[in-house]
Amino acid sequence: MQKPVYILYILAFLIALSPDGRAQTITALEARLKAEQAAMDSLNLNPLPPREASAQPDENTSLNIADEINSLNDEIDRTEQQLRLAQSQLKNREQNIAQRTREIYKIGRQGILSVLFSAKSLRDAAQRLLYLSRLKDQDQRDVQVLRAARKRVNILFTILSSQKRRQQILLQRKRQHEQILKR
Repeated sequence: MQKPVYILYILAFLIALSPDGRAQTITALEARLKAEQAAMDSLNLNPLPPREASAQPDENTSLNIADEINSLNDEIDRTEQQLRLAQSQLKNREQNIAQRTREIYKIGRQGILSVLFSAKSLRDAAQRLLYLSRLKDQDQRDVQVLRAARKRVNILFTILSSQKRRQQILLQRKRQHEQILKR
């Protein structure tokens, strides 16, 4: 892999992680995804040189590939862990939204007007209207958070898939280098 692309990848990865190892934002995850795609592009743009009888295989190349594979395995483990956490958070958020939707349905059957008209005073009705407005705002925020959680899961899944593809390419290159060294 080219050094500048590899350094860019490491920087983007470090920026995307918080001190506790979890990605902070969708923007940071998107930057991490772009860095992963750049790493994949770098692998695809720098294929193995054709096998020539006169070419001497480089043992350092095999060691570099092995180090890169080990590093990538650690990244894959972290990404899988982040994906599992994001999926469990998404599941919890979906359950909370579903429960809230059921509650809204039950209230809707009674009618918002009946909630307002059952107030004992004008002040009580205004207070109930304020509470209903706050509930609506919170529901909107919850839906936005749910969308962000889904997007995060999708991005993490894409990053993980790309890392696994890169791992396969590197393993294939390592095997090819080892075959060349055996000759």
